[in-house]
Amino acid sequence: MSNLPQLRNYQLAVIEGVREQMKQGHRRILVVVPTGGGKTTIGGSIIHSSVSKGHRVLWLAHRKELVEQAHERISDRHKGFGIPAGVMMAGHPPRRKHAVQVASIATLIRRDLPTAKVVLVDEAHHSVSPSFLNMLDKYPDAVVIGLTATPYRLDGRGLGDVYTAIVAPVSIGDLQAQGYLTPVRYFGTRKDLEPKLDTVKTVGGDYKNDELYKLFDKRALYDGVVANYVKFANASRAIVFNINVEHSLKVMEAFRAAGIAAYHVDGETPRAERESILAAFKRGEFEVLCNVNILTEGFDLPAIETVILNRATKSKSLYLQMVGRGLRPAPGKSACTVIDQGGNVRHFGPVEHPEEHSLEATPKRKSGSGATSAPPMKTCPQCERLDLLFVQQCPECGHVYSSGEMKLEQEEFLELTDFLPKNVVVPGAKKPVPDHLKKSWLDMSKEELKEYATIQGYKPGWVYCQLKRQEQAQEGAMAA
Repeated sequence: MSNLPQLRNYQLAVIEGVREQMKQGHRRILVVVPTGGGKTTIGGSIIHSSVSKGHRVLWLAHRKELVEQAHERISDRHKGFGIPAGVMMAGHPPRRKHAVQVASIATLIRRDLPTAKVVLVDEAHHSVSPSFLNMLDKYPDAVVIGLTATPYRLDGRGLGDVYTAIVAPVSIGDLQAQGYLTPVRYFGTRKDLEPKLDTVKTVGGDYKNDELYKLFDKRALYDGVVANYVKFANASRAIVFNINVEHSLKVMEAFRAAGIAAYHVDGETPRAERESILAAFKRGEFEVLCNVNILTEGFDLPAIETVILNRATKSKSLYLQMVGRGLRPAPGKSACTVIDQGGNVRHFGPVEHPEEHSLEATPKRKSGSGATSAPPMKTCPQCERLDLLFVQQCPECGHVYSSGEMKLEQEEFLELTDFLPKNVVVPGAKKPVPDHLKKSWLDMSKEELKEYATIQGYKPGWVYCQLKRQEQAQEGAMAA
């Protein structure tokens, strides 16, 4: 085997966390690592360790591209782990002698199963689908390790039906702070100009596609996508996520009409044509790549500088996957620009917003309600950058927010009490606090903020918001 890839500290922490969970008797373990955090590298290291002990390993994925990428990473002697591996997928000859098999779930269910002591599941949020559940039941004695960046499902179903332990030692914010992911700058339209989604029906947990398309199928919105690209990220390499094929083709034509080179791919694009377009995009031969859902998983191009969310979604997984396409660092890339045309950032919050992961089911929210874990945000009236409510000066254009611009709207009070400024009174929201915490939140240490949050029952994100406010206040004082 070749020299093994050098693991980062948090990747080593993941592997150690898996070992610790196994020592405690867990046989089905979910690993959560953000997009760009190297899930395949972690999986490859686990495979290397397992094979060195004489174990056979099965890697499962639900899409052809994911199977091919995993196989290349596992078997490549120069860029991967140099471990011989077979591919169980249509069009590939069987190589069952290899101790490692990388399989498409759709193909595997129609073939004789390989033996395996360890089973790794890529994009493990799909694990509770019937095909995966049936397959994993056929390996009752194996250690099953799921890998995902997005442990959420639209139906709210928890992954605890499959896994008994979770290892999630690092967040997007952590990886940004360590330089492994780029910072993000968010732009959107004013809230009163965003498409009104309250009339769009929900099917399968997300907005009904044909109704969503009707809402977005307007000349002003097509022109607006192009105008926002030119305004916020002109000439950058951008990927656009659209609602359906017709929508994506119209967006492509709008860019071309403006003199901007753009192409489109979708699940029905012939393979040779799709690969040719993606290769040209990777070489930088055109600026804008429009697509419908196919580039959310397994498409890695660090040179992507801009992500345009030209749709709305109720799926947090889809939101994180879309934005995640632009988070990888690249030479000359200082930040990822997210242009949000559908109110997604307001609904879910910035991707770097901290949160706790759980294997439990997610309680269903009322129709039309916001994402209650999202911190309140506002749009800069000058440059349209989306900032957290408590930011005092826009980092993009320098606009100083007035006190009125830093207040929550009335309808947001009840949904976002965890993030309310101290001077906002909501019935039932305040609880008695000890004397040493009776001071301004701006004057509290991180430990005091955590203590206060525990007393009030606030979510972890509240502490994050207060620390951001303190940073803004300190920067303002230094500037003065």
